[in-house]
This record gives sequence, structure tokens and C-alpha cells, in this order.
Amino acid sequence: MILHTVSGSPFNSFALKGCVRQLGENDLLLLLNDAVSAVTTTTDQHLQLLQLDQSKRLFVLDVDLQARGLKANIGQVVSYAEFVVLSIRCQSQLAW
Repeated sequence: MILHTVSGSPFNSFALKGCVRQLGENDLLLLLNDAVSAVTTTTDQHLQLLQLDQSKRLFVLDVDLQARGLKANIGQVVSYAEFVVLSIRCQSQLAW
């Protein structure tokens, strides 16, 4: 199981698009920094994000949402402490 972290905005980076294509069936996705905007509006990857949310594999860092004044429509909002737990739970991490 890999923890994929995406930090670039889906509106000016192809990181999220590339990441969702590479996700394994047990991999987790954590959105950070400007990537958190992907769970607040409809993007090209919205269907894939919905599927990840339904399978409880989509996470969003709370401080990055707060810093941008955003609220997540999908995904599980996590703290830094929970980010650490996800990192420990996964065999490796891949930053996009």
C-alpha cells in the first residue's frame, strides 16, 4: 500500500491526473497545499475522487483547507497527526 500525496492545484498541474491513473487498488491519496481545491469543486478527476472517497481512500489535510478558506465536499479531512498515522500505515509514500 502506497500513500500518494499531491500538492499541486488540479487547475495548473497534471499531478492529480497522473496520480489517479497510477493508484493501486489499495493505495491511499492525500491532498495537500493547493491540491485541496480538488475536493471543493468539480475537476476532470471528480469521478475518480468520488470512487476513492466511497472506498475511504481519499484524505485532505485540514490546515491546507483552512489556510485557503475552503471546505471539503468529499474525502476525509485529517490533521498532521493523522497524516503521520497514514504514513506509518503505508509501506511507502510517493509525492506528486
